[in-house]
Amino acid sequence: MNFIERINAILHDEMPDQVPFAPYDNLMPRGSFERELRNRGMGLCTRISTIGASMPNVTIEQRADGDTMLNIYHTPDGDVSTRTKSGLGRINDAQVVEIEGMIKDVDDYDPVIFMLEDTVFSVDNSLYYDTVRDLGSDGIVRDYALDFEAAPYGAVRRYFGEINNLERWVYAQMDHPDHFAALLEAQTRRDERRLAMMVYSPAEFLGLGWLEGIWSPAQFKKYELPFYQKWVSYFQSKSKICALHCDATKSMRGYKDLIAQVGFKVIEAYTPPPVGELSLAEVRRAWGEDTVIWVNFPETIFYSGYEVTNQYTIDLLHSDAPGDHLVISFTEMGLWGALNDETERIFKTGTLAVMDAIEEHGKVPIVSP
Repeated sequence: MNFIERINAILHDEMPDQVPFAPYDNLMPRGSFERELRNRGMGLCTRISTIGASMPNVTIEQRADGDTMLNIYHTPDGDVSTRTKSGLGRINDAQVVEIEGMIKDVDDYDPVIFMLEDTVFSVDNSLYYDTVRDLGSDGIVRDYALDFEAAPYGAVRRYFGEINNLERWVYAQMDHPDHFAALLEAQTRRDERRLAMMVYSPAEFLGLGWLEGIWSPAQFKKYELPFYQKWVSYFQSKSKICALHCDATKSMRGYKDLIAQVGFKVIEAYTPPPVGELSLAEVRRAWGEDTVIWVNFPETIFYSGYEVTNQYTIDLLHSDAPGDHLVISFTEMGLWGALNDETERIFKTGTLAVMDAIEEHGKVPIVSP
């Protein structure tokens, strides 16, 4: 089998010849090393969005303000603004950080809600077809069903400032519960309009959620579980395959049984110990034999050298025998392959150790020693 045949077998409950190795494409620097790995059977997971969005009744003004960029959104219900600054860190692979969100006080809710209701979606399927053509048999294309992959409850964080700073978002729920509820309802309506269009995406494989583990399982159960159950069931009825991006690590124990209630076909970005708290065998018992577990390989193992990394991979493969619903991937890697000569050496040595182990011990069905 080539890579695309192998990954499609995994996704359709058929027997592949070996466990696929499928890093995110943005975590595998292009060049001779990457080409060597693709020649050996590694494939890339490329994530795209075929849906665009516009707000026909909103005017956006941008202007430099000192060392920041001020973005002003003019709506019939009032104006709101964001402020960004370059060089502080990475968001979506760009060195730009939003240091001031749209919602700063209670008067800002109405303009933001207007913007959500005003959003109009459009479709451009050429991006999917062009990407499939460029990858050939060396990769799979996954379409974003949701912006930022997040369900509405998590998505509204971005209106309160930098996405990883939860303070204003948390206080908003307590200080202005009615306004927050209206905002969440508007976000849900917006997202559901988008999701209704996704059934027409030419992509069979969809990213439909993001579990970060930074709010409680109780909140996940209240706000996100019903949303995911509704839409996973809908897309499954339309022969789509839905993935949950689950990069929670030290809090997985509280979520694993809730995740099992949704019915996602693919759970990706799960990270085993020593970074994550739950072993592959534990999550397999929780999520079932037919769930595709798309493992994020813990890059910290790379720092122990080739032999340790190779043996870790072998042990990981054997822990999930027969391996017919397992994918090995890089989804959260910070090395980025070549930040400097030393990280490039560590990255290449570790990646080769993983590739060698999959070739030698990843033939399906895997037989436990």
